[in-house]
Amino acid sequence: MLYFHKEKLVILCQPKTGTTALHEAIFSQSSIAFNTPPHMKHMTYGKFMRVLAPWISGGGEFARPKYTMVCVMREPIEWFGSWYRYNSRDALASPQNRSHSRYTGNISFNDYLEALLLPKDEMPDYAKLGGPCSIAMDNQGRIGVDHLFPYTAMDNLVDFVSSKLGKTIRLSEANISVKRGLEADPATMEKVRQKFKFEFDVYAKLRSDGVVSKELKAIANIRKEELKAESDEA
Repeated sequence: MLYFHKEKLVILCQPKTGTTALHEAIFSQSSIAFNTPPHMKHMTYGKFMRVLAPWISGGGEFARPKYTMVCVMREPIEWFGSWYRYNSRDALASPQNRSHSRYTGNISFNDYLEALLLPKDEMPDYAKLGGPCSIAMDNQGRIGVDHLFPYTAMDNLVDFVSSKLGKTIRLSEANISVKRGLEADPATMEKVRQKFKFEFDVYAKLRSDGVVSKELKAIANIRKEELKAESDEA
């Protein structure tokens, strides 16, 4: 998470979307930059508004309309694939590694996707992910950010942030994942698409300029009502 006070800009960092490279390029110019721990670096919009916004505003009302909040989303299957590859790295193979439970180097991508379909209490640690656009969401299941860029439009994101900060930004590569194939059974793929239908619908409506359209907000509002109905039934 990066906060720029003068520019009234907040960049929320969705994991596995290239934002680490952006973070490294501009964090020195920011007013607040969280690199660790992960739950701070990858702070959600909901947590920012609940925890950090009141602190920034000195206990008063956070003037949300004056701020521009930005995030990135990757195509869901590619996002899951990036996590699968990242957790395949040799360092996690050793049982002595404290993150060994997230190791995926010994399973196929199809096995990985099948694990994502399990109930939460049955999921292995490597399948416990927040979701492809979870960082951009508020606590009611709505899209909170003003700009949600598709991962494929990273150049547009860089240009947008460059214009906000008044400087030319050049990204280096960071957090490069292990090269592995992402083959999976079509039936498994379809189940994943059904379970994460909301995320696929959101991604399909993203604009290359990142602007969160009324149509995109409508999809999120429908999801909000669905979550509320599920909660009421429980």
